[in-house]
Amino acid sequence: MTTASAHRTLTVFVPGWILDDRSLAPPAVGDLVETPLTFGEAETPPASYAQTFRATARPAYGHMPGGDPESGLRWLHELSGDGWAANWWSNRPTTGRVEVPGTLFADLTVGPDSPPPVHGRVRQVQVVSHRRERTPTGTRLVHGSERLTDAEATPRIFWSSQEPATEDDPYVLTGVLVDLDLDDVPATDPRFVAGAVSISGTDVWVMDRADPVLLHVDTAATPPRVVEYLLPMTAEQPRVIWTRTVHADRDGCWITSDHDVFRCDRADDGSVSVERVCTEGGRSVVDDGRLYLLDTTKPHMRLDRRYGVVRVDPPPHPVRVLDDDRQLTAVDDPDTVARVRAAARRADIARGPDGTEWVAHGGLTARSPSGTTQSVDLETRTRGDVRWIQPDPYADPANRDLVPILQMPSPDPDPHPE
Repeated sequence: MTTASAHRTLTVFVPGWILDDRSLAPPAVGDLVETPLTFGEAETPPASYAQTFRATARPAYGHMPGGDPESGLRWLHELSGDGWAANWWSNRPTTGRVEVPGTLFADLTVGPDSPPPVHGRVRQVQVVSHRRERTPTGTRLVHGSERLTDAEATPRIFWSSQEPATEDDPYVLTGVLVDLDLDDVPATDPRFVAGAVSISGTDVWVMDRADPVLLHVDTAATPPRVVEYLLPMTAEQPRVIWTRTVHADRDGCWITSDHDVFRCDRADDGSVSVERVCTEGGRSVVDDGRLYLLDTTKPHMRLDRRYGVVRVDPPPHPVRVLDDDRQLTAVDDPDTVARVRAAARRADIARGPDGTEWVAHGGLTARSPSGTTQSVDLETRTRGDVRWIQPDPYADPANRDLVPILQMPSPDPDPHPE
């Protein structure tokens, strides 16, 4: 039973540069819109469409602040209301209920700390323009000077190049204001998004882009038979590309990520046993039946959420192999290192022994050597059984000396015996 409620409406400003980027299609009345949000505190004077939001703030723990002590530090938060959530850079860490005046902006930000995007149906579109004035160093838009014009659809223009019509009317188009109905949206069904693929003989293994869902496609059947396995793994933050890599062999497949390595073996009855064999990850290659993890060989810079931009030096052994005891050991032989690095490939493309190229990009397609492309139906599938082999660190002989330290002594049932 579904309980009806009054429709919730959310007003969002879509800046022109977002539309120029083509990250969001120009919204029109009746369209379904999905976009990340950022909350911007009200300027002085505030815009006519600014509101006071009652919401819950939660800091992005472990995330370094932006800005600087002179101009002001800002801490990243998730600001969540009824049916929406947004990034918010606050001038001090805040936890709990807040009332903050400002505007919700459509944004491009999608990262580990980003809240889920808002979904809504467009009920109203208003074109926004601001007065532009000259300054000693150029021009600026005047806060609180906006004009709103009703429209059925967003103008299809290049917003970043807009100029005032005349010197007597120094207004420029800056974006659109949309009212989103948060309740007039279809329910979201779990959908498999193919991200990685590998093939061994007639067995094709396909991994979801971010969710712990693995598909086995039996191409020997007509049409191909698809079985879904829900694996005991983490759901990852979706990326444009894959978050995991699959390496197929005759017994099943390896699944690797930036964080770990799993082994999946397929039994004769079609069930799969899954075991985590390593809590380290990285780019992976299977060569001559051996799984290798590859790391960088040169220093580089990367953005760290706790420290900002930092230098990262290469490890002493950039190539390691998973040995027979399922331990990572260094590979220093130059020929082996060169061969393994040359074997690295994209995780979303695999080539079969007959030359067919399999591509996992949302769906799964097969391109034959003759150039014919065919899509594989992944939606018609059955659910397979999964057996989870969980490691027991307390039973691992390597941890024998640590177990007594980790175990707490049993409390005395009678602290004061007679």
